[in-house]
Amino acid sequence: MQSIIDEPVRGVFGDFSWLRLSGLDACRMFVRGELPAPPIHHLTGLTPTEAGLGTMTFAMPVTEWLEDSVGIIWGGVYAFLVDAPISMALQTGLPPGKVLTTAELSINYLRPASVRSERLVARGRTVYLGRDVGVSEATVEDSSGRTMAHATTRCVVLDVPFDPEATLPVPFAAVIDPPDPYLRTPPSGSMLGPSIWEGDRVATQRRIVSGEIPPAPVQLLTGVRTIQAEEGTIHFSMPASPWFSAGGLNLYGGSIAMLCDTALTAAVWSTLTPDEAAATLDLQVRFLRPVPVDGSSLTAVGTVRHRGRTIRLAEVEVFDAAGRRVALGMGSALVIPGGIEALKMGRPVEDMFDLADPG
Repeated sequence: MQSIIDEPVRGVFGDFSWLRLSGLDACRMFVRGELPAPPIHHLTGLTPTEAGLGTMTFAMPVTEWLEDSVGIIWGGVYAFLVDAPISMALQTGLPPGKVLTTAELSINYLRPASVRSERLVARGRTVYLGRDVGVSEATVEDSSGRTMAHATTRCVVLDVPFDPEATLPVPFAAVIDPPDPYLRTPPSGSMLGPSIWEGDRVATQRRIVSGEIPPAPVQLLTGVRTIQAEEGTIHFSMPASPWFSAGGLNLYGGSIAMLCDTALTAAVWSTLTPDEAAATLDLQVRFLRPVPVDGSSLTAVGTVRHRGRTIRLAEVEVFDAAGRRVALGMGSALVIPGGIEALKMGRPVEDMFDLADPG
Protein backbone atom coordinates (compact mmCIF):
# COMPACT_ATOMS: atom_id res chain seq x y z
CA MET A 1 0.00 0.00 0.00
CA GLN A 2 1.32 3.43 -0.92
CA SER A 3 1.92 5.91 1.88
CA ILE A 4 0.28 9.32 1.76
CA ILE A 5 3.77 10.74 2.30
CA ASP A 6 4.67 9.56 -1.23
CA GLU A 7 2.09 11.90 -2.76
CA PRO A 8 3.00 15.44 -3.92
CA VAL A 9 2.96 17.74 -0.90
CA ARG A 10 0.17 20.27 -0.39
CA GLY A 11 0.41 23.58 1.45
CA VAL A 12 2.92 26.40 1.66
CA PHE A 13 6.31 26.10 3.35
CA GLY A 14 9.50 28.11 3.17
CA ASP A 15 7.69 31.45 2.75
CA PHE A 16 8.74 33.70 5.65
CA SER A 17 7.11 36.91 4.49
CA TRP A 18 4.80 36.79 7.53
CA LEU A 19 7.84 37.59 9.68
CA ARG A 20 7.34 41.25 8.82
CA LEU A 21 4.30 41.07 11.12
CA SER A 22 4.23 40.82 14.88
CA GLY A 23 3.70 37.29 16.13
CA LEU A 24 0.19 38.13 17.34
CA ASP A 25 -0.86 39.69 14.03
CA ALA A 26 0.51 36.73 12.06
CA CYS A 27 -1.21 34.17 14.31
CA ARG A 28 -4.53 35.98 14.02
CA MET A 29 -4.21 35.99 10.24
CA PHE A 30 -3.57 32.24 10.26
CA VAL A 31 -6.67 31.73 12.41
CA ARG A 32 -8.79 33.83 10.03
CA GLY A 33 -7.48 31.88 7.03
CA GLU A 34 -5.81 34.95 5.55
CA LEU A 35 -2.48 33.14 5.18
CA PRO A 36 -2.12 29.78 3.39
CA ALA A 37 -2.02 26.65 5.54
CA PRO A 38 1.17 24.56 5.85
CA PRO A 39 1.49 20.91 4.81
CA ILE A 40 0.77 19.48 8.29
CA HIS A 41 -2.73 21.00 8.06
CA HIS A 42 -3.48 19.25 4.79
CA LEU A 43 -2.07 15.96 6.11
CA THR A 44 -3.91 15.77 9.45
CA GLY A 45 -6.42 18.63 9.65
CA LEU A 46 -4.40 20.40 12.38
CA THR A 47 -5.94 23.89 12.35
CA PRO A 48 -5.47 27.09 14.42
CA THR A 49 -8.79 28.22 15.88
CA GLU A 50 -8.00 31.02 18.38
CA ALA A 51 -5.15 33.45 19.01
CA GLY A 52 -4.64 36.00 21.76
CA LEU A 53 -1.65 37.60 23.42
CA GLY A 54 0.08 34.66 25.14
CA THR A 55 -2.49 32.10 24.05
CA MET A 56 -3.07 29.89 21.01
CA THR A 57 -5.55 27.10 20.30
CA PHE A 58 -5.41 24.36 17.67
CA ALA A 59 -7.90 21.61 16.86
CA MET A 60 -7.43 18.32 15.02
CA PRO A 61 -10.02 15.72 13.99
CA VAL A 62 -9.57 12.21 15.37
CA THR A 63 -9.87 10.09 12.24
CA GLU A 64 -9.26 6.42 11.50
CA TRP A 65 -5.98 7.50 9.89
CA LEU A 66 -4.54 7.93 13.39
CA GLU A 67 -5.24 4.32 14.45
CA ASP A 68 -2.88 1.37 14.53
CA SER A 69 -3.85 -2.06 13.20
CA VAL A 70 -5.79 -2.80 16.40
CA GLY A 71 -7.69 0.48 16.44
CA ILE A 72 -5.61 2.11 19.20
CA ILE A 73 -4.58 5.76 18.90
CA TRP A 74 -1.25 6.13 20.70
CA GLY A 75 -0.06 9.09 22.74
CA GLY A 76 2.20 10.33 19.96
CA VAL A 77 -0.90 11.89 18.41
CA TYR A 78 -1.08 14.22 21.40
CA ALA A 79 2.60 15.10 20.88
CA PHE A 80 1.91 15.89 17.23
CA LEU A 81 -1.00 18.13 18.20
CA VAL A 82 0.40 20.09 21.16
CA ASP A 83 3.67 21.24 19.61
CA ALA A 84 1.73 23.76 17.50
CA PRO A 85 -0.27 25.65 20.18
CA ILE A 86 2.40 25.34 22.86
CA SER A 87 5.00 27.06 20.66
CA MET A 88 2.66 29.47 18.88
CA ALA A 89 1.34 30.76 22.22
CA LEU A 90 4.88 32.07 22.72
CA GLN A 91 5.03 33.34 19.13
CA THR A 92 2.12 35.68 19.84
CA GLY A 93 4.39 37.68 22.15
CA LEU A 94 7.27 38.11 19.70
CA PRO A 95 8.03 41.17 17.53
CA PRO A 96 8.65 40.96 13.76
CA GLY A 97 11.69 38.92 12.69
CA LYS A 98 11.58 36.52 15.64
CA VAL A 99 10.71 32.81 15.59
CA LEU A 100 10.85 29.90 18.01
CA THR A 101 12.30 26.43 17.90
CA THR A 102 11.24 23.73 20.35
CA ALA A 103 14.07 22.57 22.62
CA GLU A 104 12.12 20.31 24.99
CA LEU A 105 8.61 18.86 25.12
CA SER A 106 7.07 16.97 28.03
CA ILE A 107 3.60 15.39 28.04
CA ASN A 108 1.53 13.59 30.66
CA TYR A 109 -1.18 11.39 29.13
CA LEU A 110 -4.40 11.30 31.16
CA ARG A 111 -6.84 9.52 28.85
CA PRO A 112 -6.36 7.77 25.52
CA ALA A 113 -8.16 9.10 22.47
CA SER A 114 -10.27 7.12 20.02
CA VAL A 115 -12.37 7.97 16.99
CA ARG A 116 -15.21 8.49 19.48
CA SER A 117 -13.25 11.52 20.73
CA GLU A 118 -14.19 13.12 17.37
CA ARG A 119 -11.88 16.12 17.79
CA LEU A 120 -8.95 17.08 20.00
CA VAL A 121 -8.51 20.70 21.07
CA ALA A 122 -5.16 21.90 22.47
CA ARG A 123 -4.96 25.25 24.26
CA GLY A 124 -1.48 26.73 24.70
CA ARG A 125 -0.59 29.38 27.28
CA THR A 126 2.63 31.33 27.79
CA VAL A 127 4.22 30.85 31.20
CA TYR A 128 7.37 32.90 30.58
CA LEU A 129 8.78 34.69 27.55
CA GLY A 130 12.23 36.23 27.70
CA ARG A 131 14.64 37.56 25.12
CA ASP A 132 16.18 34.15 24.40
CA VAL A 133 13.94 31.48 25.99
CA GLY A 134 10.22 30.87 26.41
CA VAL A 135 8.25 28.41 28.52
CA SER A 136 4.63 27.47 27.91
CA GLU A 137 2.05 24.81 28.66
CA ALA A 138 -0.98 23.28 26.97
CA THR A 139 -3.96 21.12 27.83
CA VAL A 140 -5.70 18.79 25.40
CA GLU A 141 -9.45 18.16 25.50
CA ASP A 142 -11.75 15.96 23.45
CA SER A 143 -15.05 17.01 21.90
CA SER A 144 -16.82 16.37 25.22
CA GLY A 145 -14.50 18.72 27.10
CA ARG A 146 -12.65 15.96 28.97
CA THR A 147 -9.00 16.69 29.73
CA MET A 148 -6.88 14.18 27.80
CA ALA A 149 -3.29 15.38 28.29
CA HIS A 150 -1.11 18.15 29.73
CA ALA A 151 2.13 19.36 28.16
CA THR A 152 4.95 21.82 28.84
CA THR A 153 7.72 23.07 26.59
CA ARG A 154 10.87 25.16 26.51
CA CYS A 155 11.56 27.02 23.28
CA VAL A 156 14.52 29.06 22.06
CA VAL A 157 13.94 32.46 20.42
CA LEU A 158 15.79 33.02 17.13
CA ASP A 159 16.36 36.02 14.85
CA VAL A 160 15.46 35.50 11.20
CA PRO A 161 16.31 38.02 8.43
CA PHE A 162 13.14 39.34 6.81
CA ASP A 163 12.01 41.84 4.22
CA PRO A 164 9.78 44.49 5.87
CA GLU A 165 8.19 45.15 2.48
CA ALA A 166 7.56 41.50 1.60
CA THR A 167 4.20 40.68 0.04
CA LEU A 168 2.18 38.21 2.07
CA PRO A 169 1.07 35.03 0.26
CA VAL A 170 -2.60 34.71 -0.60
CA PRO A 171 -4.54 31.53 0.32
CA PHE A 172 -5.44 29.44 -2.69
CA ALA A 173 -8.50 27.35 -3.48
CA ALA A 174 -8.65 24.00 -1.71
CA VAL A 175 -7.89 20.87 -3.71
CA ILE A 176 -10.96 18.65 -3.62
CA ASP A 177 -9.95 15.81 -5.97
CA PRO A 178 -8.63 13.93 -4.19
CA PRO A 179 -9.47 15.53 -0.83
CA ASP A 180 -6.77 16.26 1.72
CA PRO A 181 -5.44 12.99 3.19
CA TYR A 182 -7.21 13.21 6.56
CA LEU A 183 -10.58 13.63 4.79
CA ARG A 184 -10.26 10.31 2.95
CA THR A 185 -11.07 6.80 4.16
CA PRO A 186 -8.09 4.54 4.96
CA PRO A 187 -7.75 1.58 2.60
CA SER A 188 -9.39 -1.69 3.55
CA GLY A 189 -7.06 -4.31 4.95
CA SER A 190 -5.14 -1.91 7.22
CA MET A 191 -7.33 -2.68 10.27
CA LEU A 192 -6.66 -6.21 11.55
CA GLY A 193 -7.95 -6.21 15.14
CA PRO A 194 -6.34 -7.22 18.46
CA SER A 195 -5.97 -10.91 17.53
CA ILE A 196 -2.68 -10.14 15.75
CA TRP A 197 -1.07 -9.63 19.19
CA GLU A 198 -2.21 -12.93 20.72
CA GLY A 199 1.07 -14.76 20.06
CA ASP A 200 4.72 -13.91 20.57
CA ARG A 201 5.08 -10.13 20.41
CA VAL A 202 8.50 -9.98 18.78
CA ALA A 203 7.43 -12.52 16.15
CA THR A 204 4.43 -10.32 15.35
CA GLN A 205 6.61 -7.24 15.00
CA ARG A 206 8.95 -9.14 12.69
CA ARG A 207 5.96 -10.04 10.53
CA ILE A 208 5.28 -6.31 10.34
CA VAL A 209 8.91 -5.72 9.28
CA SER A 210 8.68 -8.37 6.55
CA GLY A 211 5.40 -6.96 5.21
CA GLU A 212 3.40 -10.07 6.06
CA ILE A 213 1.24 -7.81 8.23
CA PRO A 214 0.17 -4.76 6.19
CA PRO A 215 0.84 -1.21 7.38
CA ALA A 216 -1.63 0.30 9.85
CA PRO A 217 -3.58 3.45 8.88
CA VAL A 218 -1.24 5.72 10.87
CA GLN A 219 1.74 4.18 9.08
CA LEU A 220 0.13 4.78 5.69
CA LEU A 221 -0.52 8.40 6.69
CA THR A 222 2.93 9.19 8.11
CA GLY A 223 5.30 6.77 6.39
CA VAL A 224 6.56 5.46 9.75
CA ARG A 225 7.85 1.88 9.36
CA THR A 226 9.14 -0.84 11.69
CA ILE A 227 12.54 -1.86 10.29
CA GLN A 228 14.01 -4.11 13.01
CA ALA A 229 12.60 -5.90 16.06
CA GLU A 230 14.21 -7.56 19.06
CA GLU A 231 12.76 -8.13 22.50
CA GLY A 232 12.98 -4.77 24.27
CA THR A 233 14.43 -2.88 21.28
CA ILE A 234 12.55 -1.74 18.17
CA HIS A 235 13.88 0.31 15.22
CA PHE A 236 11.64 2.61 13.16
CA SER A 237 12.17 4.84 10.15
CA MET A 238 10.27 7.97 9.12
CA PRO A 239 10.80 10.18 6.08
CA ALA A 240 11.76 13.82 6.70
CA SER A 241 9.00 14.73 4.29
CA PRO A 242 7.77 18.25 3.45
CA TRP A 243 4.37 16.93 4.57
CA PHE A 244 5.77 17.35 8.10
CA SER A 245 6.48 21.06 7.65
CA ALA A 246 4.62 23.57 9.82
CA GLY A 247 5.52 26.25 7.27
CA GLY A 248 9.28 26.26 7.71
CA LEU A 249 12.10 24.37 6.03
CA ASN A 250 12.67 22.05 8.99
CA LEU A 251 10.66 19.13 10.31
CA TYR A 252 7.78 20.05 12.64
CA GLY A 253 8.85 19.10 16.17
CA GLY A 254 5.56 17.37 16.85
CA SER A 255 6.28 14.82 14.12
CA ILE A 256 9.62 13.92 15.72
CA ALA A 257 7.92 13.61 19.12
CA MET A 258 5.30 11.34 17.55
CA LEU A 259 8.08 9.14 16.15
CA CYS A 260 9.67 8.98 19.63
CA ASP A 261 6.39 7.86 21.19
CA THR A 262 5.92 5.21 18.50
CA ALA A 263 9.36 3.70 19.17
CA LEU A 264 8.92 3.80 22.95
CA THR A 265 5.48 2.21 22.80
CA ALA A 266 6.56 -0.54 20.40
CA ALA A 267 9.60 -1.34 22.54
CA VAL A 268 7.35 -1.77 25.59
CA TRP A 269 4.88 -3.95 23.66
CA SER A 270 7.74 -6.23 22.58
CA THR A 271 8.21 -7.18 26.27
CA LEU A 272 4.55 -8.00 27.01
CA THR A 273 2.99 -11.43 27.38
CA PRO A 274 0.31 -12.46 24.84
CA ASP A 275 -2.58 -11.40 27.13
CA GLU A 276 -1.17 -7.98 28.13
CA ALA A 277 -1.61 -4.53 26.65
CA ALA A 278 0.08 -1.27 27.64
CA ALA A 279 -0.82 2.42 27.77
CA THR A 280 1.70 5.25 27.62
CA LEU A 281 1.75 7.45 30.72
CA ASP A 282 4.21 10.18 29.77
CA LEU A 283 6.77 11.33 27.22
CA GLN A 284 9.76 13.69 27.43
CA VAL A 285 11.65 14.69 24.27
CA ARG A 286 14.76 16.84 23.91
CA PHE A 287 15.39 18.20 20.42
CA LEU A 288 19.12 18.40 19.66
CA ARG A 289 19.34 19.70 16.09
CA PRO A 290 16.94 20.78 13.32
CA VAL A 291 16.04 18.32 10.56
CA PRO A 292 15.46 19.75 7.05
CA VAL A 293 12.42 18.53 5.13
CA ASP A 294 14.58 17.10 2.38
CA GLY A 295 12.96 13.66 2.07
CA SER A 296 15.82 11.85 3.80
CA SER A 297 15.11 9.19 6.40
CA LEU A 298 15.12 9.40 10.19
CA THR A 299 15.76 6.35 12.35
CA ALA A 300 14.37 5.93 15.86
CA VAL A 301 15.59 3.23 18.25
CA GLY A 302 13.37 2.54 21.26
CA THR A 303 14.77 0.46 24.13
CA VAL A 304 13.12 -0.70 27.35
CA ARG A 305 15.32 0.19 30.35
CA HIS A 306 13.13 -1.00 33.24
CA ARG A 307 10.69 -3.92 33.16
CA GLY A 308 8.54 -3.52 36.24
CA ARG A 309 5.48 -5.69 36.67
CA THR A 310 3.19 -2.65 36.37
CA ILE A 311 5.36 0.13 34.90
CA ARG A 312 7.85 -0.14 32.03
CA LEU A 313 10.36 2.63 31.26
CA ALA A 314 11.88 3.11 27.81
CA GLU A 315 14.30 5.44 26.05
CA VAL A 316 14.56 6.46 22.41
CA GLU A 317 17.26 7.97 20.22
CA VAL A 318 16.48 9.54 16.84
CA PHE A 319 19.16 9.84 14.15
CA ASP A 320 19.19 11.64 10.82
CA ALA A 321 20.38 10.11 7.54
CA ALA A 322 23.99 11.09 8.35
CA GLY A 323 23.84 9.19 11.64
CA ARG A 324 23.72 12.34 13.79
CA ARG A 325 21.55 12.24 16.91
CA VAL A 326 18.68 14.72 16.50
CA ALA A 327 16.44 13.91 19.50
CA LEU A 328 16.39 11.97 22.75
CA GLY A 329 13.26 10.76 24.50
CA MET A 330 12.08 8.89 27.55
CA GLY A 331 8.67 7.58 28.53
CA SER A 332 6.79 5.20 30.79
CA ALA A 333 3.89 2.86 30.15
CA LEU A 334 1.31 1.08 32.28
CA VAL A 335 1.04 -2.70 31.77
CA ILE A 336 -2.58 -3.89 31.58
CA PRO A 337 -3.10 -7.63 32.23
CA GLY A 338 -5.89 -9.08 30.11
CA GLY A 339 -5.87 -6.03 27.87
CA ILE A 340 -5.90 -7.94 24.59
CA GLU A 341 -8.85 -10.09 25.64
CA ALA A 342 -10.74 -6.95 26.69
CA LEU A 343 -10.14 -5.44 23.26
CA LYS A 344 -11.30 -8.64 21.57
CA MET A 345 -14.51 -8.50 23.60
CA GLY A 346 -15.15 -5.00 22.30
CA ARG A 347 -14.33 -3.01 25.41
CA PRO A 348 -13.73 0.64 24.35
CA VAL A 349 -10.07 1.55 24.35
CA GLU A 350 -10.69 4.80 26.19
CA ASP A 351 -12.41 2.90 29.02
CA MET A 352 -9.87 0.12 29.33
CA PHE A 353 -6.92 2.51 29.34
CA ASP A 354 -8.65 5.20 31.42
CA LEU A 355 -5.89 6.64 33.63
CA ALA A 356 -7.89 9.52 35.03
CA ASP A 357 -10.90 9.68 37.32
CA PRO A 358 -13.83 8.69 35.05
CA GLY A 359 -16.11 10.90 37.07
